[in-house]
Amino acid sequence: MRLLLCIVVLLFSSGLLAQNMGVRVGLTTATPTGNNDTFDFDFLESFSPGYQAGVFGNFKLSDVIILKPELSYREYTIKQEVTWYVNNYNIDQKHTTFSGDLNFDIELTNYLSLIFGIGMDYITAIQITTSINQFNEVSKLDLSDMSMDQRMDPFSNVGLCFKFGRSVLVDLQYRHLLENWETGNLTSAFSSDNGSVKLHMINVTLGVLF
Repeated sequence: MRLLLCIVVLLFSSGLLAQNMGVRVGLTTATPTGNNDTFDFDFLESFSPGYQAGVFGNFKLSDVIILKPELSYREYTIKQEVTWYVNNYNIDQKHTTFSGDLNFDIELTNYLSLIFGIGMDYITAIQITTSINQFNEVSKLDLSDMSMDQRMDPFSNVGLCFKFGRSVLVDLQYRHLLENWETGNLTSAFSSDNGSVKLHMINVTLGVLF
């Protein structure tokens, strides 16, 4: 929560508004990894692009360092093939989040920068689709019993920024969940006996500076 507040202050501080602000849209993917063989987590099979949109700042701190705080809305789907006793079934979890990222760009050339930083996702909704024997059941997970810590996921960010002209930025970014997901974030098919789950996200976004 402190990170999100810090990003809001950075984006909307009157002193910083005189510098570059922009909007960003793009695609996002999410792939989980588990600690055992109960769940089949395959990158290609679980590939399910979502989308994101947001606002960001582009504040030059030195000749080669740029601060890029960002607030965004993100939807992504996690696809899982689950073996439960003798049954096989698929679970799709669509997560809706608000995200805050605090990234730095290190300019390598006039057109290419290295991205690194941290981020925080706040989960606002989880929709679960369970498929078994061609039958689909859709439900929404009740998040009211989840603590703030369970609904907030910290990430580390790394990637590349490609600059076209003065105002167009294309970012390729990898986000890595810094802590294990607890059962509160997942469906009832997961239990403490099944081990922990990490999340890996890849984002491709187009940003336009004003």
